[in-house]
Amino acid sequence: MVFDNKYFEDEVRDGFYVTSDMKHAWAAQLEILADVDKVCRLNNIEYFAEWGTLLGAVRHHGYIPWDDDMDICMKRQDYNKFLQIAEREMPEGYKLFNINSDNDNDNMLTRVINGRTIDFSKEHLAKYNGFPFVAGIDIFPLDFIAPNKEEDDFQCEIIDIVNSVAKYIRKIQESNIEITEDIAKEIEQHIEQVEQLCGVCIDRNNDIVQQLNILVDRLCSLYSENEAEYLTIMTMWQAKRKYKFPKRYYQKSVRIPFENMDIPVPYAYDEILKKKYGNYMKLVHTWDSHDYPFYERQVKILENRRKVKLWGYKSSYNEYRQYKELINKFRKDKQKIKEASLKKKVVFMPYKAEYWNMLDGLWQEYNNRDDVELKVVPIPYYYKKYDGTIEQYKDEAEYPDYIKVISYKDYDYKEDMPDEIIIQNPYDNNNMAGTVDPEYYSQRLALYTDKLIYIPYFIIDEIDDNDMRAYKSMDSYVTMPGVVYADEVIVQSDNIKKAYVRKLTEYYGDETYNEWNRKIKESDFTLINTTNYNYIPLIWKERVKRNDGSIKKLIFYYIGMNGFIEYGDKMIKKIHKSMRYFNEMKDDIEILLGFEGDVESVIKDNNSLLIAYKNLLNQYKENIIPNRLVNTAVKVCDAYYGDACAIAQRCRNEKKPVMVQDVNV
Repeated sequence: MVFDNKYFEDEVRDGFYVTSDMKHAWAAQLEILADVDKVCRLNNIEYFAEWGTLLGAVRHHGYIPWDDDMDICMKRQDYNKFLQIAEREMPEGYKLFNINSDNDNDNMLTRVINGRTIDFSKEHLAKYNGFPFVAGIDIFPLDFIAPNKEEDDFQCEIIDIVNSVAKYIRKIQESNIEITEDIAKEIEQHIEQVEQLCGVCIDRNNDIVQQLNILVDRLCSLYSENEAEYLTIMTMWQAKRKYKFPKRYYQKSVRIPFENMDIPVPYAYDEILKKKYGNYMKLVHTWDSHDYPFYERQVKILENRRKVKLWGYKSSYNEYRQYKELINKFRKDKQKIKEASLKKKVVFMPYKAEYWNMLDGLWQEYNNRDDVELKVVPIPYYYKKYDGTIEQYKDEAEYPDYIKVISYKDYDYKEDMPDEIIIQNPYDNNNMAGTVDPEYYSQRLALYTDKLIYIPYFIIDEIDDNDMRAYKSMDSYVTMPGVVYADEVIVQSDNIKKAYVRKLTEYYGDETYNEWNRKIKESDFTLINTTNYNYIPLIWKERVKRNDGSIKKLIFYYIGMNGFIEYGDKMIKKIHKSMRYFNEMKDDIEILLGFEGDVESVIKDNNSLLIAYKNLLNQYKENIIPNRLVNTAVKVCDAYYGDACAIAQRCRNEKKPVMVQDVNV
């Protein structure tokens, strides 16, 4: 798979800060999914996104931002077929982890993993995008519920009996208690009961729990698709008799975007998600951080072995104090040789034009003052590669027309010694995806200015005290040199300030509380400038600009795949009606029209609908944008109109007005 360098960078999605190391983990899982997908396509095996992966595909067109795993499901016949051929047909290095492969595994699912050990080999890092840890995806078997209550009750009762015996024996094994004669006799009685009930023979010389687990798996699959009307994950159905779906929901799959690929989801994904989650478009965070991220235990094992921190920043308060003493001395000496200036010299040092909006408010304040001399000097930034090499970032975005940008090659901050330097990158070199040039590390900049100010390049959702995943992600942007060595840190709110202070105090010790509480401040100026024109691609700029130089509003009209599934021809008529209305307002608005996924593959069996759709594409071809520009459209549009889907959610997150269309109107 091919990933753009930008994909691996830290990013705020739906208000949640996704770390670079998590992006690398996602990319590794996507590589695994791509290989599973290839095997399934070649062998006519059908699978579907499941659980958070299904929700993420529909609501986010990718991972749920605070999720770290990937789940798919297969109907039992496809599941069994995949298990038979997987290790033979999957690329070298893959392993299956399930009740058959590992006798200590009691989970009724299969995990496809890319190995069983941490692997820093060149080949492994190249394939899995620099992620050395064991990664995998979970596959859940979908079984069919018995056609009548009597048979269903009998099946569930047998499963419960066998499963209870397996759990009982496992509990004894894990407790390390002495197996007395009475306990051994009781275990034997339970095993004999299972043998009589199921007509099987349990081999006492092999792992008994593993044999019982395999028996439970077989019992889950007693009924075929032709015999049943409903399917389920049988262990969930057996427990509470609530989790089931009509088999027609999984009659076929449709593919929708997921990160940089597409993934099959059940044809009736809307009904499935409503039953699972209710109003599934509403964002609900996962509060706990238990086993999050999934690779944390592997990271700790490796760090303990190598006695080194893999990524992130590591320092002590003693080191911090020593450096502050050095800075104070250096600044005093510098004042003796610094030339007097009538104006305060302030230098903004962004590292990407797309993040200028977070600095623009402070820049405007300084620009309105007569006693300030302003400079904007973008600093060099580099992408990191898995092999240790770097690639310089080429900024294709533009700064606002009113900003005079000075090349870092034409400006020497050591000679100029400005009164203030404002930075946006907190990481220096302590990030898995990128680094600024060492000449612009925060510790070095602080030596040549009276005041180093750090302003984050992002806005996050306010962090709830219970949201431990959001709080954990702060390790990747708070305990960083740009924050630690700045003289002042300006954040979005008092709540976020408290979270920063708490995180830094936990890291450096209780005695440091006053230090962080003093220098971290809530912003008293506008952090976000909502002007979009400078970020609009050139080809769109020509369309939104009037003859008099004024700018028309840009509306993003987006059609979700479920609209065609649910409404068919009525959706075509709705699009025509909406586009006619927009055309009447063409002097004031410009329309970007987008479609979710491969619509033609979904409606190919309906010939009249397919023809109508192709005619629609031809009629509005000047308005239609390719999928690769959807994120850009979200960023630059003035408002969203269309279906309630992942793109509508993204526009809400960007604080854009969102109007959901009613196909029946």
